[in-house]
Amino acid sequence: MLRGRDEIFEPISLLLDFFLIGISFYIVVNSKYIPVHFFLIFFSYILFWTLISNVLKLYESRRFMSLGQETYKITITHFSCLLLSFFLILLVDPKLVSYSFMLAFMAVGWGLTASVHTSIRFVLQQLRRLGYNTKYSLIIGNGNSARIYLEKVKKNPQLGYKVIGYLAPEKSDLEIPYLGSYAQLESVLNNHIVDATIVTASVTEEGVEEILDLLKMMGKKLVIMVDPAIAKVDNYQVVNFGGLSMIDLDSHPRNPWQEIAKQLFDFGLASVALILLSPLMLGIALAIKLTSKGPVIFAQKRVGLNGRIFTMYKFRTMVENAEELKAELAELNEMSGPVFKIRNDPRVTKVGRFLRRTSLDELPQLWNVLKKDISLVGPRPPLPSEVNMYDPRHRKRLTVKPGITCIWQVSGRNEVGFEQWMDMDAEYIERWSFWLDLKILAKTVPAVLSRRGAS
Repeated sequence: MLRGRDEIFEPISLLLDFFLIGISFYIVVNSKYIPVHFFLIFFSYILFWTLISNVLKLYESRRFMSLGQETYKITITHFSCLLLSFFLILLVDPKLVSYSFMLAFMAVGWGLTASVHTSIRFVLQQLRRLGYNTKYSLIIGNGNSARIYLEKVKKNPQLGYKVIGYLAPEKSDLEIPYLGSYAQLESVLNNHIVDATIVTASVTEEGVEEILDLLKMMGKKLVIMVDPAIAKVDNYQVVNFGGLSMIDLDSHPRNPWQEIAKQLFDFGLASVALILLSPLMLGIALAIKLTSKGPVIFAQKRVGLNGRIFTMYKFRTMVENAEELKAELAELNEMSGPVFKIRNDPRVTKVGRFLRRTSLDELPQLWNVLKKDISLVGPRPPLPSEVNMYDPRHRKRLTVKPGITCIWQVSGRNEVGFEQWMDMDAEYIERWSFWLDLKILAKTVPAVLSRRGAS
């Protein structure tokens, strides 16, 4: 939106950060006498920086991003590059890993890039306040939307926008020049500098369609303010549906690059985990088989993305007829809402109790991750019977792919009430990012080791 030549500065800013990261590497190498082969760390860091900065939109226009947001994105990008580079180097050759070097490299890099970004932001804002790099806009319409836009421009001079006036069927009380009716558009464009035309009137209003056609024919930048009813949805985009233009409203849209990163991460980590943990899983299977009757793997229908039914796998932790005994134990349920949980469930076997407390019974779900039924991180998949008792707001958790672990898993599990659990899942959906998934995974290990909330 209204970015203009700012797009030119994205690759320039990226190259500048490459230069700063290179300086950081040189400083740390010089002070620590790191071998030349450690340049592998530098190149991997640069690669991940390119990908993650693009995912986080680090180089989008500073006109519409606060200093706090920019600093946050810089910090997240550096930390993510550190982790990913560490894992990559670990796979190539563990001997190349130096914790002190990598931490120093990231710290110096963060200091340089954050300082330079802040300095550039300050200089650009001062130049705009002085009138340099000003963007001139023309408003089409004189209603409430026009007033909102005008107020935004007045209160934010650092954005560098100046409204030259407005066109409308009749003059109103807007505190900017009235330049005539819609029919005067061509004359205004011929006699004024107009970088962007802001359409605040309804596109169905008489004369507005002709304005859109004229602006398109002249190749002028056009911005249409969204109707307040549409604006209530945080994110939307215009899509082409077989030649039919439609507005796609999504209450929790995902960045496609982050989605791809999540899928690749799920597949890679689940594959590696299944290979490395196969001896342990074989031992668990033998323990289950030798101590109780029934299959080693417990398969159960669960509800996935948008109501899709799939079969979820776990190591069996209960007696063979556990489902038949569930009705008899209904009055002992310790969870509110439609969820059934008993702390000392009599159906659980001795081996099963250990597996549950250590969460080792969840390991077969790595196969569900490879099948794309679930993700490593996401709301826990519910039973169809539980979903049938959901309120409409509870169904929000079904709008994303379920997972092995989530905020609920690292926040006490069975110690958390049903409504609080649902709120946690809603929070995850609203705040989702690839970085949030990494943080939850990092918290899962100590949560499992502490056995808090496990039963």
